[in-house]
Amino acid sequence: MKKSSKKSQVEKVLDAGFLLSVGIASITKEKVEKIAMSLVKKGRLNEDQGRKMVREILAKGKKERDRIKKILKR
Repeated sequence: MKKSSKKSQVEKVLDAGFLLSVGIASITKEKVEKIAMSLVKKGRLNEDQGRKMVREILAKGKKERDRIKKILKR
């Protein structure tokens, strides 16, 4: 019985990881840039901050995708 409980937990983690990776993958560079430009136009960020935000979000997305790929390969 414990074995199926653990399997259920593992499945939950894998499902959550998969959904997270899909969500992250859906955030494309174009979408991130569009959001950043909108924030710049509204005066909430200057252009340098907008570019930095884009770089950071894309880097975090890549790092998370790579981490999830490693987990799923186990």
